[in-house]
Amino acid sequence: MHENAVQQPLPTERPTDFGSTVWMIARDVAHLDPGAAAALRRGPLAGAGAAAFWKLLATYDPEDAVQNELGWAALIQSIAILTPKGQGSRTGHGKTPVGERRRSAYGKTSMGEALVKANVSEERLAHLLATKDEQRRETAVRLCRRLAAAEAPPFNLTTLGHFIVHGTEKTDRLVASQFYYALAAAERQATEKGDTSS
Repeated sequence: MHENAVQQPLPTERPTDFGSTVWMIARDVAHLDPGAAAALRRGPLAGAGAAAFWKLLATYDPEDAVQNELGWAALIQSIAILTPKGQGSRTGHGKTPVGERRRSAYGKTSMGEALVKANVSEERLAHLLATKDEQRRETAVRLCRRLAAAEAPPFNLTTLGHFIVHGTEKTDRLVASQFYYALAAAERQATEKGDTSS
């Protein structure tokens, strides 16, 4: 089983829901050559747009991609930013060869826990949750750059996807609850460690 995957569709499967679409996109982004991955990190809609972005949308055809192109662009850019950089392809075909695949950014850790592990403050979280639409997309991309720099663990990108693409209060509450439960657990662990070392 893929070490970071929550679910594992077969390569020939079509995504059946939003989560499997995000998982498959994250898997494919991890296999892009360095140039294509770098273009996605810079911004899928810069200039004429990154070819890899349009190929991913055409391949998986999310049902709301036409109505929410900017949301999907921000999500795929965020996934590319979070995907660890690897050696890349020497095949010239836009994919990394077998044996040189990068690790996917999709993991089992919750988004809220990943924020805690990257030392994101409560104030920054509050600002993130207060944003809407274009500001939310831009703030989420900046946050993903911070998570990548902090080498946060791979986390559940479906939550990130809902946060960026759909921006519902339900997702906001989920991220907040994950964050504060993870923060409380980290504080308990720090206290217990302090007690045992004294």
